[in-house]
Amino acid sequence: MTATEFEIIIAQGESSTVEFKSWKKASGMKERISLAVDELIAFANTKGGTLYFGVEDNGTVTGCDKYDIQKLLESIYDKTRPPLFAEAEEIQYGQETVIALSVKADGVMYSTTDGRMLKRLGSSSKASYPAELGARYSSEQNQDFSAKILADSTLNDVNLLEIYNLKEKLKSSPNLCVNCS
Repeated sequence: MTATEFEIIIAQGESSTVEFKSWKKASGMKERISLAVDELIAFANTKGGTLYFGVEDNGTVTGCDKYDIQKLLESIYDKTRPPLFAEAEEIQYGQETVIALSVKADGVMYSTTDGRMLKRLGSSSKASYPAELGARYSSEQNQDFSAKILADSTLNDVNLLEIYNLKEKLKSSPNLCVNCS
């Protein structure tokens, strides 16, 4: 990412897919990992996003020091269920280094190892509750694929024998078939 691209992100501020976290205000690595885990879970459970460590809430870049990106990524992986894969990027901005941690939404619901689930609501991360899972999984697991338009389909994809069989079944049930000829 270029400095110009990063400046645009800073100018737009926090959103449903962008979160700024101070590296220097955190009391240590344990707190930084906890902050990262919560925000990345919320992003992954919603529509994906990026956490920028080394940026204050107001957009001031204060940078990161004394870090090990590999250890950070492994800690996120170890503290999430199912294990969450994050991508990391170091961004040089003036004299400061910002760590960008990104995740994609893949339809899987993630939680912390102690069972907390989060989701992104605007520019904040909020708790997600078990009652919300039923509706989410119901719509994802019981999709009506017959209602979807297949843009790349052709007549060769249609089994004409099955259409004929369906018409015959409908003919034998006059209440179901209108204009089945």
